[in-house]
Amino acid sequence: MTGYLTSISSKPSHGRREDAWKAMKPFWENVDPMLIDEPMAIAYNDQRQAGPSTRRYELMQLSTALGWAVTNGPKLPHRIPVWLPQAAESKRRHLSHAEFDQFFAGIRAEHAKLYVMIGLYTMARPTAILQLTWDRVDFMRGLIDFTPPGHRRTAKRRTVVPIASDLMPWLQTGYSVRTCESVIERGGEPILCVKKAFQAASERSGVHATPYTLRHTGAVWAAEAGVSMPELAQFMGHDDDRTTQKHYARFSPGHLRLVADAIRRRA
Repeated sequence: MTGYLTSISSKPSHGRREDAWKAMKPFWENVDPMLIDEPMAIAYNDQRQAGPSTRRYELMQLSTALGWAVTNGPKLPHRIPVWLPQAAESKRRHLSHAEFDQFFAGIRAEHAKLYVMIGLYTMARPTAILQLTWDRVDFMRGLIDFTPPGHRRTAKRRTVVPIASDLMPWLQTGYSVRTCESVIERGGEPILCVKKAFQAASERSGVHATPYTLRHTGAVWAAEAGVSMPELAQFMGHDDDRTTQKHYARFSPGHLRLVADAIRRRA
């Protein structure tokens, strides 16, 4: 595992994989790879105090490292299969318009309000919003570029999106009172995490929401308004619209309408 992590040290996923190994290490560090079998993987899954997605991710990393070792490092004689728990169903949640209004009323910090408006109207991922700087907010052309200089492209593609009419005054106000180059900031310091603000607003409002809830909410509202899946995919930064179709097509008012209307149609 150490050799595998070293081999991917330049990849964006390295930090997350290192953190995963820290959690896995007490169980796996002294295990002979040739003794790894299904009961052992199940035992790890059962004793690991984490969500199902995290447990599956860690066992997938174990499998990947063992595969790497077949042709690298200690060179295991053959690929060792690793049992994996069933993938958890997606829990994508979106807010209704009334729920959003209720949640927004529970937000007190100005930087958190600006974050929420950006999250809803751009559908950008949390990290992209927190890394946004004012030099990439083009008020004249009405565009936001979420790609920072030198950013290495990953599967989670950054986007350039138009500024919605409802978002523009929030950005203008934020710009007028800015104290540093970061868009989401407080007291001259960039905000690195907004989870606490979301937790507090969720408790005050009685509506649970996370930073990612905004991305899904914006996408669902757009689909409900009739935005096409290719357009929505481009706006969200999906490489093609298959992912978009999978999660949001059912919210479109015209989804499968032709199929339903064709059932009783006769020549």
